[in-house]
Amino acid sequence: DNPLLDPLGGSASASSASSRNGNVRSWDSQIARLQQATNIVAHVLAFASVALVTLWISNLGGLSWKPGEAKKVFNWHPLLMIAAFAFMTVAALSFRFPYDVGNRAVRKFLHGVAWMVAFLSALIALIAVFKSHNDPQSGYIANLYSLHSWVGVAVILLYCIQFFMGIFSFVWPLPSVTPAAKAKVMSFHRFMGPFVYNCSAATILLGIQEKEGFVGCSYPVSEADLFPPKHMMDIPASCRISHTLGIVVLCLALFTSFALHEFANKRPGGSQSPLAPGDHIL
Repeated sequence: DNPLLDPLGGSASASSASSRNGNVRSWDSQIARLQQATNIVAHVLAFASVALVTLWISNLGGLSWKPGEAKKVFNWHPLLMIAAFAFMTVAALSFRFPYDVGNRAVRKFLHGVAWMVAFLSALIALIAVFKSHNDPQSGYIANLYSLHSWVGVAVILLYCIQFFMGIFSFVWPLPSVTPAAKAKVMSFHRFMGPFVYNCSAATILLGIQEKEGFVGCSYPVSEADLFPPKHMMDIPASCRISHTLGIVVLCLALFTSFALHEFANKRPGGSQSPLAPGDHIL
């Protein structure tokens, strides 16, 4: 470090640091633009998922709430669960582009409303299942017998914990919730949000698979099926729709997770950066 021994050392060190900082800024800028793009794609996929499940339900006979039409009553379940997942997407991304401008209170309100709509949609969807399974005119069906239902119950419980934890810690905080406690709850809240979201996606995929088992998605073959794509149109139309819906839900979870991830904490070279208080999912 002696300038007499290395008269250019200070300049070289400053140049190297400037180069590293430039690389970091370039990395952050590229990731930010990519996350903005995936955020927009996630919203488009959320809309597409609702459109696809509507088409699927129409293909399966439509909707009803009348006794004796259990299958149509059940159809409310996938429709409203996909709608709930779409609103969860809006809730999860409400602190990201294009919502990351303007009043933060408005974004918090949007976040809470989206979670509330998702909660009510899921609640009605659950009522539809039990109503359809306990219809004496259509015949009784067992409840909570499948892996989908067990995982679904677990996800609903986690969802309720996350929802009410947010309500009584940040919207209408209880007297016992001190600023220090709120900070601790926030850390847990930030972890649970994406976890519940992705668990919901997995539960939806299990539900689609279970429903397809009842519909029947196979096709007859008279020889070894060595090139399945040539039989694509032999798959029942409702199954092709539900397959597409499942892929869209999977992609939606992927794009939303990417848009939410804090890449700024894991820059090339291991450098860290402070995060703004409003940059996290609630």
